[in-house]
Order: sequence, then structure tokens, then C-alpha cells
Amino acid sequence: MKVNTLLKKISSKKVIFGGIGTFIFVLFLLFFDAFYGRNFRSMETKIDPTQEVDLRGLQNIRASGGSPTCFISLKWKLRHIDEPIIIVDAMSEYHGFIKSIPTALLGYHKPAKIKHLMRRFLLTGSIDVHPELVVSEAEEAKKYGFDYEKVNIGSTFVSSDEAIDNVLTFYDNIPENAWLHFHCSHGKGRTSLMLVMLDTMKNAPQVSVKDIVKRQHLLGSEDLFNTEVWENGTYTKEQLENRKEFVEKFYQFICQRKAGGQQRWSDWHQTQYKSVQ
Repeated sequence: MKVNTLLKKISSKKVIFGGIGTFIFVLFLLFFDAFYGRNFRSMETKIDPTQEVDLRGLQNIRASGGSPTCFISLKWKLRHIDEPIIIVDAMSEYHGFIKSIPTALLGYHKPAKIKHLMRRFLLTGSIDVHPELVVSEAEEAKKYGFDYEKVNIGSTFVSSDEAIDNVLTFYDNIPENAWLHFHCSHGKGRTSLMLVMLDTMKNAPQVSVKDIVKRQHLLGSEDLFNTEVWENGTYTKEQLENRKEFVEKFYQFICQRKAGGQQRWSDWHQTQYKSVQ
């Protein structure tokens, strides 16, 4: 009898601990993205030397990029940076943080999937959207010691001249030793574009636009010169070609700008547009 009772107790404990372990594992799977941060890359990352690409000036760029992530995780990844870190937010979708978790991971900015609903319930006790619980990204960034800048730029569409002028003004006034961390909803399209633009401003014309796009792609960005439409992709052929054309034009603009030409994108772009009329 005593042996049976002992076996029952052991079996009961196994069930309890097994249940706890399963629950922790599910939590890990559900919130892994919040702490890992998909598509993270840094300009300090080494590129395979066998790749045929010009790497001049790349590691002098103080920047990184990725998808929305908990700032405590980002702080750990960038723990070697002593100077100010500026979060460059390129998301146009509704977003913020709930209990330090990005609402992008809760599906607050798009139709929710089952994983989003599960995260919502575990975090807020409800599967509904609760905007009253959302802390703005600017406020969340400040809490962790980051500076914050909101930028408006498109990847599926060509941004207005005014928007590009604003991005240039921001880049022109970055403190010398500041580190920039870019993100959009997935850390790919808009983030890739912003990193290519920054690389261009830093390293054109010494490095060709082809090599700038290629090395950013090798680090983890989208290949902005690839205009092949993906199966089940969200970009049309026209959108991909327009994005490629913008990158090429922006490179031309920066080259002439550094040579003492027109300093505002809108002035130069309007001149170029008139010249083809």
C-alpha cells in the first residue's frame, strides 16, 4: 500500500511538473520573437571575405536594424555601445508597447491570427484590442535610455519629396557618435531602404550603388535591386521596379550633392523630372 501511495505521489508530481514545463515552453514559443527580434543585423557584422563586394566604409556606419523587439533585449544586443542610441521608427501602422511587449506581436496593426490572440490573452487577459494599455514607442524608448525619431518612408510606394527631405534633414543632424537602430513592422522593406540610404550618404561615390545594395543584402536586408515577384509576396512588379529606381536616383542625388550640387532632394528631383518632360 505504501509503495502504491508513493508511486501515485510521484506520478502526480510528474503530471504537475510536466504541465508547468509545457506551459513555460508554450510561453517561450509565443513570445520568443519579442526578445529575439527577427531580422536583426548590424553594420559591425562580418561579411564573408569570399563575397565579391566592396566593403569600404561599411563598419564605420554606426547602425543596426530589425523587427520590433523588447527594448530590454535590444539594450543587451547593443550593450557595447556607450554613445546615444536613437530608435528610428519607420512603422506607419498603429503600434506601441503593452508591458514592454511590442503590439506588433499582438496583431494590433493587422487582422489577428491565433498566435496573436493567445499572446493578447496571456498578456492582458483578453483577446480584444486595448488601446488604453498601449504605451507609445517614444515613451517606451525613453524608459530604457534610448532617444527616438519617427520617420515616414515607404517601401511599397515611392515617398513624397517632402518625406525624403525630412529624412535627409534627420540624417544631416545626427550627433557624430550616435548609433541608429532602424525598425519597421518586419525589419525588412522600410528598414532595408533606410539602411541603404544611410550607407549611400556615408559612402557614395567611393562605393558603387550596386555594392551598397549587395552588402546590405548580405547583412540581412532585402535585395532592393531584385525585382522578381515572389510567390505569395506582397509587392507587385511595378512596386519593386519603382523602389529600385528610387535607390538609383537617390544615389545619383547624393553623388551630385557631395560634389556641391543641389542639397535638397525635392529641388534636385523636380529638376530631374522637368528634364525628362
